[in-house]
Amino acid sequence: MPTVQHHEQFYFTLVTFLVEDCLFRVPRNTLESQSDVFRDLFLLPVKADEAEGRSDTNPIVLEGIQQEEFQSLMKVLYPLPFTRLSSPDGLPATLEEWTGVLKLSKMWGFTRIQEFAIQQMEPILATRPLDKVALAQDYGVTRWLIPGLLQLARRAEPVGQDDVRKLGLDTALKLAEVRESIQTTMPTWAGRYYINTTERSVDAPIITATAPRGATSCDFTNRIRQVFNLQA
Repeated sequence: MPTVQHHEQFYFTLVTFLVEDCLFRVPRNTLESQSDVFRDLFLLPVKADEAEGRSDTNPIVLEGIQQEEFQSLMKVLYPLPFTRLSSPDGLPATLEEWTGVLKLSKMWGFTRIQEFAIQQMEPILATRPLDKVALAQDYGVTRWLIPGLLQLARRAEPVGQDDVRKLGLDTALKLAEVRESIQTTMPTWAGRYYINTTERSVDAPIITATAPRGATSCDFTNRIRQVFNLQA
């Protein structure tokens, strides 16, 4: 009789987590292969009959994690056919769900899942610059920061309470500073533009022009970099 072996891919060891008041029982192999945090957790020496996560009566308790956040991450790690009834591809469908995936993947070092979440969120955030900047700050997604701030600087509406609530007072004040910035440094005098400032007297007045509110063609990028101290 040949020696029986475990299949290297399709032999799963299950692990049970308690998140708030809900038990999740999932294959631990995927967690180990995608996250150093979970790999190290499962390497900790324990007695077989005392190992957390082996049963519903002794689960690994995930403190401070919301059930909805963990469920969203599980949808990405373990997409199931029946989940397609609520979402065409079985993945999270809303910004809130993807935010949960981004939060936990960053926290637990799921690098590939984190990048996947960022890619999935970008179309949703294309018309939500305030959320884009807030999430960029919260989760260190630097590539969202300047595009989001640029959209906010170009909008017609002034900086308001919602901006302060989502971005924090410091960021909101810096955004207001960017919006008040001078948009052209080309000097004007008597209605004429001078390429060479030696064409006029040094005593002639310089009038600088600013763009109107909502001027979508204005590029605040350099000013954003200066005010927010961002590298090029």
